[in-house]
Amino acid sequence: MVYFYAVFIAGYFLLPMASGHRKVYYVLVLPAVLALWRELAQFYRNNALAQLLLLYSVYMMCSLAWTADFAPVPALQALGYALCVLSFCYISGYLWVRQADRMDMLAHRATWLAAAAAAVSIVAWYLQNPFPASRLEPLGVMHHQNKAASAYGVFLVLCMHYVFTQRGRENRVVYSLLALVLLSLVVFTQSRTAMAGVSVGLIVLLGYRALGVAAAGVATMWALMAANPNIWLHRVGDFSFRPGIWQQVLTDMQDYWWFGHGYLINPKVQAYGKLFDHAHNSYLATLRDGGLVGLALLLAILTVAAYQAWQLYRARGERIYLALLLYAMTSVAMDYDRLLVQPKELWLFFWLPVALIMAVYPVSQAPATVRYPGHNQ
Repeated sequence: MVYFYAVFIAGYFLLPMASGHRKVYYVLVLPAVLALWRELAQFYRNNALAQLLLLYSVYMMCSLAWTADFAPVPALQALGYALCVLSFCYISGYLWVRQADRMDMLAHRATWLAAAAAAVSIVAWYLQNPFPASRLEPLGVMHHQNKAASAYGVFLVLCMHYVFTQRGRENRVVYSLLALVLLSLVVFTQSRTAMAGVSVGLIVLLGYRALGVAAAGVATMWALMAANPNIWLHRVGDFSFRPGIWQQVLTDMQDYWWFGHGYLINPKVQAYGKLFDHAHNSYLATLRDGGLVGLALLLAILTVAAYQAWQLYRARGERIYLALLLYAMTSVAMDYDRLLVQPKELWLFFWLPVALIMAVYPVSQAPATVRYPGHNQ
């Protein structure tokens, strides 16, 4: 199971097509997860966060029943995606605790792989596109700049965690260089969403030491956008388009506040005389689809996760879980839409932090002989 899982994570950076990457999950990981359902059920028994996650997913799928745009095929796809998200969260946390040594090694290797993919992406892109004004599109299955930068940003936060927790000067130097490469990729994508998430994550993780990194990254990103007049006009001059989209989503909620429009409602938003593809805010998208009930369930998940992450920090000094969670919460507040989706970058930067906290917090209440990655660091 660990090796199937590792192949899937590596596929984000190594596979050239998103469809092929999804098949890796469907063919390798999902069947193995289903075969382990008894072990997973036992592992998450009486786990409040796991139960909230299940309740949220079930409720959002129940909203299919009252969606105005209901169609059997999309409904079945949505049910399949919800199952995949649940299976990913449950297996991620389970392996993180039960296979601690292997998963710790996988986490380290994943940061190396992400940094290598970032370096290759930077070189390959700017050999064929204007440097530095053009927005970098990384290699692999992550083509959209915001999504790619948010996914790579998770490994940037993880790298900085290793810089301050690994023993030995050489290890710290290596992870500092990897972090610099990953920060460069995030900056070159010119993703304001990712930079906001990185800033929050690093401030939680490093405190005042992160302010310089965040300030340098933001300043460089805006300088890159200023170097391209078209990008400056489109992404800086029109910077305020999100509030108009959010306002329109709320306007469309009239008479649908409690239970929403249903999960298959068309997510497109008419604002500023344009048609936008989605709500650009996953909290508002959840409100749109599931109403106040759905949003309350999502906020309950994040509140419990934040409390547990804070307790992990207070009890054991582990900031990484809170940093990753707040990174995730910030990212989906700036962009994106539905959270129960097919295997995508969203799994890395939103659901993975929730999954790790969900598994680690109960173990942290057990005797100190129980180990998991990051324990006692």
